[in-house]
Amino acid sequence: MAKQTEVIFKGHPEAVIWKSDVTTLTKKSKIYSRKDCDIIFLRKGAYLGAFDDREEFYIVNTKGSGFLTSLLKKEKTITDCDIYYINRVAQLENKWGTPNKIDVYDRGYDMHTDVGANGSYKFSIKNSMKLFSKVQGSNEALSQEMVRDFFRSELNVEIRNAIAKVFLKNKYGLDDIQVITTKEKEIAKDLKEILTPVFEEYGVQLDKFFIERFYYDEDFIEKVKSVKKESIINKMQFDDNKNLRKGVRKEIKKDSKVPNQGPITDKVFCTNCGHPNSKEANFCSKCGSAL
Repeated sequence: MAKQTEVIFKGHPEAVIWKSDVTTLTKKSKIYSRKDCDIIFLRKGAYLGAFDDREEFYIVNTKGSGFLTSLLKKEKTITDCDIYYINRVAQLENKWGTPNKIDVYDRGYDMHTDVGANGSYKFSIKNSMKLFSKVQGSNEALSQEMVRDFFRSELNVEIRNAIAKVFLKNKYGLDDIQVITTKEKEIAKDLKEILTPVFEEYGVQLDKFFIERFYYDEDFIEKVKSVKKESIINKMQFDDNKNLRKGVRKEIKKDSKVPNQGPITDKVFCTNCGHPNSKEANFCSKCGSAL
């Protein structure tokens, strides 16, 4: 007479994946569902099928258990089974940080610097079977912490690469890095868009993505500011001198055409400050510039 076995969830309430100790099923076996869980069946490592939580329990030898019923037509018992409960609605949150800083090139300054970042993301299970195939391995159960550890190790590099793409796409440079905190929400939105299909490959949905802060070489940025300030001052001085020289040339041209006077020949005007000097002078008597 076929033995009646029962498959009941006995794992930790917060477990994401839990494996039953039942490995043999008969026609009279009863499998109890669990709210918000999918039940996945494997035999010798091969996927057989799955149940959800729409029914309170499933008796193996019924139409509702089609894939098991078809096996029982050939065999009296189904041996070598692995039965897993997958928590579909487990809300998971992870901290993330760039394992290596990201190289940033600024075309305007023709300079390189590097940027790092950290934050967190929230995700939930979208496809139980896909998640199971990616993370289960030889584990009999997976806690939330184990799943979080898996995604931390698998996805931190993906996040770093996504940040590099966003910086390249938006052409963020040194000036942007100085005020990057004003762009965190905008960058987080772009990152979520890039990372969503990556998370879906693992059967999970990326619900939210946050950036806590960016970090960079502040001394380097201060040096850039200093160079930029010095460049502006030099340009202003150059423009002032250029305008002064234009004015001097205009005055010389004007004076050379005064009626009843010949061209000015006894004075040499300084091209730096405009001061008149004797034509024998080698240096301006006012500013010392070479004549």
